[in-house]
Order: sequence, then C-alpha cells, then structure tokens
Amino acid sequence: MPGIDVDVVIAGGGVAGVVTAAALREFGWSVLIVEPGQHAERRLAGELIHPPGVAGLVELGLFDADEFVTAVPIRGFRVFRDGDDEGIELPYGDGRRGNRRGFALEHGAIRAGLEASAKRLPLVTLWRGARVVDLDLSHRAAPLVSIARCGKVETLGCRMVVGADGAASTVRGLAGIAHKRRRLSKITGYLVRRDRLPAPGFGHVFMSRIAPLLAYEIGGDRVRVLFDQAIGSDETPADHRRRVIETLPPPLRAALAAAVETQRGLGFVSADVLVAAAGRGPLALVGDAGGSCHPLTATGISVGIGDALRLRKALRDRDGDTRRSVALYARRRRASQRARHLLASALHETCSRQDAPSRLIRDGLLGYWESNARGREASMALLAMTDTRVLAILQEMACVVLVGMTRAAQQRRSVVDRFVASTRLMAALSALLLRHVPMVVKAR
Repeated sequence: MPGIDVDVVIAGGGVAGVVTAAALREFGWSVLIVEPGQHAERRLAGELIHPPGVAGLVELGLFDADEFVTAVPIRGFRVFRDGDDEGIELPYGDGRRGNRRGFALEHGAIRAGLEASAKRLPLVTLWRGARVVDLDLSHRAAPLVSIARCGKVETLGCRMVVGADGAASTVRGLAGIAHKRRRLSKITGYLVRRDRLPAPGFGHVFMSRIAPLLAYEIGGDRVRVLFDQAIGSDETPADHRRRVIETLPPPLRAALAAAVETQRGLGFVSADVLVAAAGRGPLALVGDAGGSCHPLTATGISVGIGDALRLRKALRDRDGDTRRSVALYARRRRASQRARHLLASALHETCSRQDAPSRLIRDGLLGYWESNARGREASMALLAMTDTRVLAILQEMACVVLVGMTRAAQQRRSVVDRFVASTRLMAALSALLLRHVPMVVKAR
C-alpha cells in the first residue's frame, strides 16, 4: 500500500492554485504546487478581482500591500451606449455584504505577487517546470500522482489532489471527469493609456450595436481593452474592430485605433466549459478547472478564490476527511456556478446578438439601470458574485419588464401599445432563459 509523501498536490501554480495552498495551511499539511511555468505575459487571463475575491485574499493573508502596490482600486462598472461618454454607474454597493472595492492589475503582476506570498507560507513547495502526467485515485489511503520534472517522472502518494490548472485542465481529464466545451467568441486585447478612459476607477462595458467591448485599468497608467467577436462571424477581425471602434467615445476611439495599428494584440477563444463533476474521490477542481464561462462579467479570479475558501470550509466541516470533504465542496459549489453561467451566457448573448429581441432586452436593461438605483446595485451584486442566487437573476429580469411597462405608460402610449411592448419584452426574456437554463442546470 502506498504511503503519503506529501499531503496535498496542487496541479497549477496560478491564482487558484496558490490561493488554495494558502487556504489549506491551517490543517498543518504539506503542500506541493506543480506548475509547468507558462508565460503569463503572452496570453490574456483574469486581471480584475471583485470585492468578494479581494476579501478572500485579505482573509488568507495574501493581499500584501507591497506586492500589489500598483493595483488599481475598482468601484464598480460603467455601462455605455454607442457614443456615450457618461455611462451608467453600477456600484459595488454600500459595504453591507463586505468590501466595497475590487482591484485590477496586469495578470502577470497578480501571479508574481501571489507567488511571492506563497513562498513565505510554511510547508508549501513550488515545483516550477513540472506537470502532472498521471493519476491513480483508486488507493483510498493515498492516491498516487505522477509528476514529470527535469526529464524524469516521480510518483508521490498524497491525501488529496487539487486541479487548479485552468479550463483545459489536464488533471480533470486524467481523473476521467467529462466536460463539454462550447466556443463563444474570439477575444483580442490591446493597451491604451488611462487618461483615454471615460471613467477611471471603473470597469467599462461598451454595449455597442456591433458587439460588447470590455475595458479596465491594469496599473502603470495602462488600460486593457478587449474586443469580442462571435464565433461564426463572417467579418474579418480587422473590419470587426474598425466597426466597434467607431461606436466608442472620441478619446478612446482615437487611442484604440492607434493601438490596433501598432500593437500585436493578445488573444484567446472564450468558451463555456461545463464539467460533469467538480470533484471525484480525493480530487477537487477549483477555479476554471471546475468550469468556466464568458469573461464579460470578469469573475474568473474571484471564483478561484471563492473555491479555495469553500474547500477549506468543507474540510473543516468533515474533520479533514478528504473524500467526504470533496463531495461536500462540490455540492456547495453547484448553486453559485449555475448562477454564474446563467448570468454570463445570457448577458453575453444580449450584448453580442443584433436581432430584434436582443436589442429589445438591451434597451430594457439599460432603461432599468438608468431609472433604478436599487437595480443598479442589485445587478452589480450579481455580476460580482456577491449575490449568487439564480432566483435573484430571475427577479432582476422581472424588474426589467416592470420598468419597461412603466416607461411605456410615461410615454402616454395607448393601452394596446403598452401591452404589445411589454409582451414583446417578456417574450424576448423568456426565450433567452429557455435557451440557457437547460445548459446551466448541468453546471457543477
């Protein structure tokens, strides 16, 4: 029977992996982080952390002011119509549910800061340039993990394995956990200066008539701007970017046009990834390894931090029994993942499709935010995953319909016209839900 060489093996040394290592330190377990050493500067990844994620880093002692000195405080989102330079402010709230501020920083700097914090943690070892190549979860006392490093493969016995290796998780596949991947859009990122943003200190969502565009600061007077082109679009990427740029406020329009001409954009393909299970036996999947969605809501890093805290709580509640704890963790995680997938997929479709129902929903949503301060805060709580209830999403959709009815009445339209307008909006929202709820129910 194999013995225990290290208590926990974590595949992936990104944000989710490091945060999970920090979350497990209270158990006095030795932790090995296995990281292939990918170049973070060559790819796009999460750079905005919502307040629940920031609160999690603070709770775990990982938010070191010296390491994150260039991080930019974020107060919420601003949502813009075509050509609008004021936007609608969606604030994080009044602090009753925790920290009111998020922060944004270039992804490589986030990883470097967390890695520096991890090196100070007792009982945590990082193997860089190594990768998990095989798993044997059949040994109940000590599952086996095979790790390739320096041209050799070493097999270690452990108590628990954590997959924190992203949406294309190798560990998930080695464990035989099935997943479904649905490609959504091609995203390309460019950099502009901070003074070109209409509202510094906020995440920006431009809901143009062409496609959504996301922009946020990443420190050092820089702003990341993300183009989103739907899979299956018949436009060339250059034509798509040109048409989106034309809808932006003038200062940002000029700066972004110049950036597209002079920079080599970073890109990736966004996708919905639904997994059959977030855990199996002594293996837990955290962060994007346990499922991912479109990044329009910028929840990726916050989810990884929340998963680490949720796994720690499950281990507490099951007295460190890893198999029972993983099962409890996966069960508790399910509801928040369903809400996350439903909100991200429905919002992305609403922002990216140009058919009449999508335009109707967009107009109704913007009208709701313009007229209702409570609605703005409630919507931001959902976007930031401070509120993770599917019921809350449905309630906000109902509010959009009610506001649409009120606005129709204020325009002194006839009863018949008001009824028709309300019915169309309700039908559009109902069809949107029917398209996405069956998929979201499968989210684990």
